[in-house]
Amino acid sequence: MSVHSFHTFLFPFRWKVANLVNRPFSEQINLNSIHYCQSPNWERVGIPPSSEKESDDLYNERNYFYEFVHPSLYDDNSDTSLIRHYERREPKRSESIAYRIVCGEKKDIYDLEVQAINLNLYSSGVGVLSFYLYNTRYPKPEDVLAINQYGRRVFPPFIGDVKSRIELAHCIEIKGLNGVYSEDFSHYTNNVKSNTPANFILKMVHEVADNIEMQPVVDDRMFVLCWYKNDDLTLEFETDYDNFIENNKDWYKFVFVDKFEGLSCQNDRMRRDIIKKATYERWQKNCSLYGVSRYSMVFLTNSGTDIFAPFLFPYFETEYARMAELVLMQRATVLRFSSEVTNISKLAGGKGFGERVSSLYREYIRFENQMYFREISAQDQGIEMYQKLYDAMGLKEQVEKLDDEIEELYNYVTLREDRRTNRTMSLLTWITTIFLPVTVVAGYFSMNDFGTNTKFLFQSVSIIVFAILVISIVLIINKKKIK
Repeated sequence: MSVHSFHTFLFPFRWKVANLVNRPFSEQINLNSIHYCQSPNWERVGIPPSSEKESDDLYNERNYFYEFVHPSLYDDNSDTSLIRHYERREPKRSESIAYRIVCGEKKDIYDLEVQAINLNLYSSGVGVLSFYLYNTRYPKPEDVLAINQYGRRVFPPFIGDVKSRIELAHCIEIKGLNGVYSEDFSHYTNNVKSNTPANFILKMVHEVADNIEMQPVVDDRMFVLCWYKNDDLTLEFETDYDNFIENNKDWYKFVFVDKFEGLSCQNDRMRRDIIKKATYERWQKNCSLYGVSRYSMVFLTNSGTDIFAPFLFPYFETEYARMAELVLMQRATVLRFSSEVTNISKLAGGKGFGERVSSLYREYIRFENQMYFREISAQDQGIEMYQKLYDAMGLKEQVEKLDDEIEELYNYVTLREDRRTNRTMSLLTWITTIFLPVTVVAGYFSMNDFGTNTKFLFQSVSIIVFAILVISIVLIINKKKIK
């Protein structure tokens, strides 16, 4: 059966173990602190993969990405791995698993074939849940837009949408799995805790790790990867690219997962500037156009691509999907670290402050060295697409800001330690200075033979002077509040 489009929904999130929130950051984000359930529906999968096709895909991926990137991509099945990778079992055994979206005024139903459901947990306190879906029934542009728009929503963006369903689907359900995985969003009220993901997402993650709490990273939606085959649209940008970019609103909607009945940007010049920046045009003459935004990575091509460049589809589904996962992981990690900076700042130098700052600083250095990359591939298109994702997420600015925040915390701790050391040295200097005369006099009397009365007088004077000095030191300490 012909595949009209491919959709991947990526749900990036920050996780935390509730009883560790006041512990040093290294303990909070330790993957070994998670309680992993022995669910029959999930399996931890490292390398090598189990099938020949997966082996081929892995070979291509490992050659596509630099070797130093591999530890952030692949689970080595050890307790020290940077990533724990889990895969849902049922899609591997059956082709009848469907991701069902019921949406719109007419409650249209879209059933997408589930190819895989994966969960990655990273040692930076973040995770990504992924749904890989094929569309074999709905070829029209409005259908593809509806799938992306409604299929990605994980909670109501505003409370009124629980009734109006302008942004929300009426229901999202994954059919054919062992158990019920669905969400109709009807239980959301203004009393529900903010940023609470859909039930089917919570249930899936908690089947693997039941002692973590999650917070979404991309607002109320999932990140979308989508390739779509449409001969008419492809012919437009192949023959008259400039006109297509400036005037074709379907391309703008596709890239920005916009509403099919209207545009979120109502200024023509601004819309043209935005879409030009988001478009990757290297293969335009080969009927292939890519787009990258904060919420999506898309690929528009024609049906002939199956013949003259069939490798483009698996590249998009594997290498580009992994690329998007990496960038989302990095962005989620930056937000996770920023949250910890805020929590530590509230301690205001209290108990455990220095230890928590040192732990945060240590983990941040590890993140920058092992999980944060300015470049991940030697291939031109890999460099360029990664840069587009990197820019769309604003990672450079976010990391620079986080650098400053952590540096300020670290400098504050260093200043406190320096002040404490200086106070201690000052106290020792006071004591040494005060007792020096007594030591000299005592040494003088001990080296010379004086009468008994003189020695008694000296001893008495020494006791009085010593008592005065002790009292003076205590008063000075209390006055200066030397800790």
